[in-house]
Amino acid sequence: MKMKLLGSALALSLVSTAATAGATIGNGTSDWTVYSWQNWTYEFTKQEKDSSITSSTQKAQKIRNDAAQIGFKGSQATGLSMGGQEIKVNFQCEQFMQFGGGAGGDWCNRNSKISISGAFGEVMWGNWLTPYNEMLAGYIDPYWDADFTSHTSLMGTINSGDYTGPGGGPSEGGAGTAASGFNKRQDSLVQYWSPNINGFHFRAATSTHDLGDIEVTNSAGSATKLDPRLIEGGITYMGSLASGDSFFLGTTFSIHDEWAAVDFACDDSKDEGLRFAGNFQHQWGGGASTKVAAMWENIEYDWEGCATSVAAMVSVGTASTDLELEKDTWLVSMTHAFGNGWDVRGTYLEADEYDCDTGCSTEDDTDATSYSLGVGYTTPAGTMFSLKYANVDNEDNARYGTGFYPAGSVANGADSSTWGIGITHGF
Repeated sequence: MKMKLLGSALALSLVSTAATAGATIGNGTSDWTVYSWQNWTYEFTKQEKDSSITSSTQKAQKIRNDAAQIGFKGSQATGLSMGGQEIKVNFQCEQFMQFGGGAGGDWCNRNSKISISGAFGEVMWGNWLTPYNEMLAGYIDPYWDADFTSHTSLMGTINSGDYTGPGGGPSEGGAGTAASGFNKRQDSLVQYWSPNINGFHFRAATSTHDLGDIEVTNSAGSATKLDPRLIEGGITYMGSLASGDSFFLGTTFSIHDEWAAVDFACDDSKDEGLRFAGNFQHQWGGGASTKVAAMWENIEYDWEGCATSVAAMVSVGTASTDLELEKDTWLVSMTHAFGNGWDVRGTYLEADEYDCDTGCSTEDDTDATSYSLGVGYTTPAGTMFSLKYANVDNEDNARYGTGFYPAGSVANGADSSTWGIGITHGF
């Protein structure tokens, strides 16, 4: 349950602070919402061939924040209207929650924005999940793309560790892999959300990234001026049948233009992703339902003249200064609710071998599979208790980890597995 506040207490605090500085801000008539989603797991992990230790296998027990969050948002009519609908100004500040030894990071480190909305849709800028993953993830991932069972184990990535969290821009000369993944939350993001148009919805986004123009020295020793930019978008459709069944269809794309070139000091780079997804949910009656979902993805990396070897990015990378790599991945999932609070959920993913023209020592055995299974019970008040298991089976030259959080430091050919006991509740 979300707690609605009149906003006077927060506004009064802002006004008092501003008055000290001789300014007038805040609006005592605006409505505020304080919300929280708590999602925690006690994990038992096993990572074979853990590259950070001398023994071949690392076992651990961990308490994980699976996207647990607290947020504040407000909305206020501007006094203007369009198409018979008020134009509003909106604000949201959301952050991860960490208990114990975890680092919480800066405020507003999750989906946070300032925006204008109305009959035309919504235009926002801030720090937000990009359309490529967010528009589809919640419709195909049984556990909301929020823990070690996530489809991000094999999708939107060619390695363990190239998932991008808050911020998510490249670092000049950093030779890091994190910014090159496709499952992003991006800062300095401008985004447009369309209204619902007869079941259709589309989004478009681009980064303004604070880096601006950057000059790097490429593999030939020449100076190259780069303007890294992220461009993403997608379209979805939700429909229902007379029987009460429902379905979802969607496609998204992502372009990272000169993005990796900043990290690896390349003359040029262009990485692209494309996804198609859908689900179908059948209602059995009495609260019982079955949802089946599927998604296919193709990602491509094209780098030229990199001063830093591509070996840092690719599990079978060579000392080459160029990279031409393509990979397909597909997923199927199912969620069955019994209608009495109990449910079962499962996912199967398969990442094909690389199709690599340049920069790889081999394409053989770069494929992997992953599956997850879970059973849960949701109380009448909405608290969910769950028992989950995930496994990643890497072939000899693959290096993928489990979901959101790898079980350890993954070496080529190393398999991972995690058991988890979870509790989830929205406030």
